Amino acid sequence: MSSKIRILRDLSIVSYAVPRLDELISAWQQYLDYRLVGEGQVSPEMAAAWQTPAAIHLPSALLQPASGDNVYLRFIATGEQRGYESPATAGWTATEMLVEDPDALAGRLAGSPFRRLAGPGDLFPGPKAPRAMQVVGPCGELLYFTRILPGGSRYGMKQARSPVDRPFIVTISGTSTAAMTAFYGEQLGMRIMEPMPFINGILAHACGVPASTVFPTTVSPIPGRRFLIEMDECPPGLPDRPRQTGQLPPGMAMVSCEVDSLDEVGVAFVAPPVAIPATPYAGRRVAMVRGAAGEWLELIERREA
Repeated sequence: MSSKIRILRDLSIVSYAVPRLDELISAWQQYLDYRLVGEGQVSPEMAAAWQTPAAIHLPSALLQPASGDNVYLRFIATGEQRGYESPATAGWTATEMLVEDPDALAGRLAGSPFRRLAGPGDLFPGPKAPRAMQVVGPCGELLYFTRILPGGSRYGMKQARSPVDRPFIVTISGTSTAAMTAFYGEQLGMRIMEPMPFINGILAHACGVPASTVFPTTVSPIPGRRFLIEMDECPPGLPDRPRQTGQLPPGMAMVSCEVDSLDEVGVAFVAPPVAIPATPYAGRRVAMVRGAAGEWLELIERREA
């Protein structure tokens, strides 16, 4: 595969494996204005693509932001909970979402099932600085709610179109920046930005290290200036996320991105591509790959099979 082919396109779905659905869906609807656009079960086709036979027929729900953007959150009731807690584990860790006003949102979430960890606060000094708040959701979802003003993003990201809009950054924790960037940069052909040192008190708490710990952070922009993948290098000893045999990883289980063609992907799939009729796949072919930190990355082919 030529390194000039940037495999990943639009972010499509962020999936969480959670203990239950009813209270979680109600909270996302009431406090974040997300809309329930699909209910069902994990199909045999999905389980085949993911190699998760134990997940067949588990209840699932698909939620969409009030903006109507076709970037979804999917919750699957596995009966397990793995959210923001210590010790941190390798893989997908946080979902960052566009919001219009994090200060107003903080007031709205007071007394809700969404627990504020930090913020709102500006990410750096300046009149157009992004302003963010960090929150834990009803089932342990680690969420960053971020306001971007016009011209306020070094990556050209656009601002929210509803009070709480779509996910736009997904974050991975691993122990090797070199391994993570080799996977996305060399194997998937993505652009890799220079690492930046960050003090991240929330990640430090989860890793059980001092709050002053500096984490090397690397960003990979997805073409189109709508989405970013963030890679945080954690101290040695970060454990793999435990999961039951044949089941999804608990917590932030999987991220799904569109690709132009699965035939262009130069990374081994965990199983042969499968056409999935359910929303939002609409009959398109799907395949799963595993990243350097053990993260599950689902690839959805843009054209119909």
